[in-house]
Parts: sequence; C-alpha cells; structure tokens
Amino acid sequence: MTTPTHSGSQGSVLGPSIRFKGELHADEDLEIHGHVEGAITNSKYLTVGREGRVKAHIKGHIVAVEGTVEGDVTAETSVAVTATGQLKGDIRAPSVSIVDGADFNGSVLMGTNKAARSSRPAEQPVAKAAVTEK
Repeated sequence: MTTPTHSGSQGSVLGPSIRFKGELHADEDLEIHGHVEGAITNSKYLTVGREGRVKAHIKGHIVAVEGTVEGDVTAETSVAVTATGQLKGDIRAPSVSIVDGADFNGSVLMGTNKAARSSRPAEQPVAKAAVTEK
C-alpha cells in the first residue's frame, strides 16, 4: 500500500494485520503497524507505528519509534522514541530524542557513525555511570 508519510513523500505502510519474518529492505518512507521479525534496512524515514511490533535490528536514515521495538537501532541522521514508544536495545545515531513517557532500556551512542565505529571497540561499554557516596 502506498500512502503519503511523515515527510510528505510517497511511501509504504505495513498494516496491523501483516506479519513479516526475514530481511526487509526499503528505499522509500516506511510505516510499520504490523509485526516484523528479522532485520530492517531503510534509506529514508522509518516509523514503527503505535500498533507496530518489531523484533529486529534496524538500520535506517531517520527512525521514529511510536510502538514496540526489541533490537538495536542505528540511524544515519536521528532516532526518536515517542511517549508511546518502547525500545529494548541500543541506539546509535548522531541525534537521539527519547521523550518523557517513553520506555527505553538500552544504551545510547551519539555522534557520527563513522567516528563512533573507529573510536570505540565493540566490546567496551557505550556508557558507564558511577555513584559515589560522600
């Protein structure tokens, strides 16, 4: 199904009754309102809608999470987790927005993807917090 999307361009929508398992590749705006399991690669604007349930690693240009995602999310430009969004996984993007009310469990690595890959070995933790008592 093709419909206008967030960016105003034509894109595709996976409706709530769709269940997909495997590798999903798209070079257009994509809205997911159904269930996807596997891997998603998208070169445009990817939205996991409120009804969307995704169990996959996501690589995209711009990613918005309004529904549920279990897996790591990597974006060239930005990742946004809205108040209705649930994300269990790590985020890697130059710009990250996690709004009040969002459910997020993971780590965040911000900066350019190229710099992030070359400056930090994969086995090191992305962020570390320490609590000291006085």
